[in-house]
Amino acid sequence: MFKAIGIPMTKPAKRTQKDKIGIYIKRQAWILFILIIIAWLLDTIWLHSALTVAKSTAIGALLSFATQAVFAFFIFWYTGYRARQHIVSQLYRGQMAKWLLTVFGFALIFITVQPLSAPALFIGFMVMQISHSWMLWHIR
Repeated sequence: MFKAIGIPMTKPAKRTQKDKIGIYIKRQAWILFILIIIAWLLDTIWLHSALTVAKSTAIGALLSFATQAVFAFFIFWYTGYRARQHIVSQLYRGQMAKWLLTVFGFALIFITVQPLSAPALFIGFMVMQISHSWMLWHIR
């Protein structure tokens, strides 16, 4: 009917990509595991630093992974067109929870974990952030 009077028809919205996000979270878990193995091998074979670098890298990567998982949990709490206002509010809540967990996580790590390699901690965190961004880019 609308096509007959010259109004173009629109396409329906895409379904939520909740399944794809779950797959990418599992892939990030594998990246976390591989990063820990590489840091452990680097630490034992080359640096001989009593696993300080491996431990710090693993903690940084795990902090990033945990905050991303919490954010994903908040985002997919509601789905569907009727829940659009809840979805937007969950975006804000998820982002705030992610930032608070990151800040308090780093503070807790620096206060409690000894010995600690700060560069390795941040490298582990950044590698996971980069892998997360790369995977999100591939979802589109």
